[in-house]
Formats: sequence, structure tokens, C-alpha cells
Amino acid sequence: MKNRAISIVGECSNVGKTTLIKHLLEIFSKEGLKVGVVKHHHKEFDFDREGKDSFIFSKSGASCVKMVSPNRVITIENLNYEKSLYDVLETMTDYDFVLVEGYKWENLDRIEVYRTGYSTKIISDKDKLIAIVSDLKHDLDVDQFNPDEYEKIANKIKNYFKINWDELHLNFFINIIFFIAKIFTITWFYNKKVY
Repeated sequence: MKNRAISIVGECSNVGKTTLIKHLLEIFSKEGLKVGVVKHHHKEFDFDREGKDSFIFSKSGASCVKMVSPNRVITIENLNYEKSLYDVLETMTDYDFVLVEGYKWENLDRIEVYRTGYSTKIISDKDKLIAIVSDLKHDLDVDQFNPDEYEKIANKIKNYFKINWDELHLNFFINIIFFIAKIFTITWFYNKKVY
């Protein structure tokens, strides 16, 4: 599947991008959608801690460290350059779509978040603007939502990606069938081994 992504951008910090993405993810996950998120960080960061095995591996020269648990995989790539957004998105093909926070300079279609007291202008080119989320009305011919209209914004994104309810229900039904088949198979093999 080719990657599908849109940016959630704003002129500056504290306009509500992360809050918007959080609420959208809650809606999408309840609907059974698999949504990835990419967040750009302007400074170097490290969430690994000294003394942990992953930290030791990285400091010893590992190019990549993966930490795997029963319900989570974390990948740490140690690079001497910044990966492009498109390189990152190429690794995220198992998702229905990807929400990108930031990367306002990239050529992605976007939803811009504007907040009085923080924002001074709409920064996006009109031809890339899917919608505006704002606490005031803007004189632009584009869909506009109040900051708390999460369901409407989620529907706008699903329409943008042409995700419809029939697809969602079919995917949900197929996933349930596969889950039941998996449990049946495990139970059947277990019973064969026991008796």
C-alpha cells in the first residue's frame, strides 16, 4: 500500500496540534483504523537511559537497536544526519494513513491549527490546505472547524483519504473472523497435544 499522510501544522508551539492529534487518534482507533504518527523535533533528543541495555548497545556502535516486548516495539536508529520525512514515511506502509505533526515546510496537504493569542496568520499555501481548525473564522474558501469539533475533523480526514464506513465495517468483520479462527486453531492444537 502506498503511504498516505497529511500534516497537522501551526505557526508556532502551543496552538493545539498535539491535542487535536490525540483526540483524532482516539476516534480513529475506536473505529478500527490503524493510524501512524510522525512528529518532528527541532533539537536532538534521547529517551534512552544510561545503564539500560539499549543505551549500551547504541553507545557501543549499533546502527539500530530494536526493543521488543509482547505489545510494543521501539526502534532506535543512530544516524549522523536527519532522515527526510519521505524516508520515514516509506517505512510506515502498514497503516491506513499517517498524521504528521509539524514539517510545515514539506509539500504535504495539511490541516492548519490557528489559536488566538499564539498565531498571527495562516501560514499554509491555500492549495495545500485541507481545513483550518481555529477559534475564529478566517476569510478563506476552505473548510473550517472549531477546535473541539473532533468528530467533524475526523470525518473530513476520512473523506480526504476516501475511507468509508463500509470499508471500516468489512475490515472490522474480517479481523474478528481471523481472531476467532486463530483462537480455534490454537485451541485445536492444544487439545491434540494434551490428548
